[in-house]
Amino acid sequence: MKLSEIIKTYNCKVYTPTLLKEKEVKYGFCSDLMSDALIILNSVKDPRILEESILITGLSTNQSIRTAEMLDVDVVILVRGKMPSIKVVDLAIESNVLLLSTEETMFNFSGKLFKDGIKGITYNEQW
Repeated sequence: MKLSEIIKTYNCKVYTPTLLKEKEVKYGFCSDLMSDALIILNSVKDPRILEESILITGLSTNQSIRTAEMLDVDVVILVRGKMPSIKVVDLAIESNVLLLSTEETMFNFSGKLFKDGIKGITYNEQW
């Protein structure tokens, strides 16, 4: 699914519009615990998977941006209508991480994306 379709379909707010780009999204991972994201996403064996991934979280702090940056995931989507602070938006721009948000809950958003063909990432995911 194209990122632009996700933004349009789920009425995502774009906090870093200068970083908007067209990309294919094939994978997603959601967690509010960035330590879980680090463990699971660090186990991915093929960097192409991370290039086509999004991180979905309710954590609207610098920690989610830093985690995405460390994992080379360039899209973070905040759920439940979370609004990041200016400092988080500035860090996202500095880190080249596209920051979006949706009013959807994490469960509903993930389920809808799965229905749309986005796969979840599991431990030791391989191409």
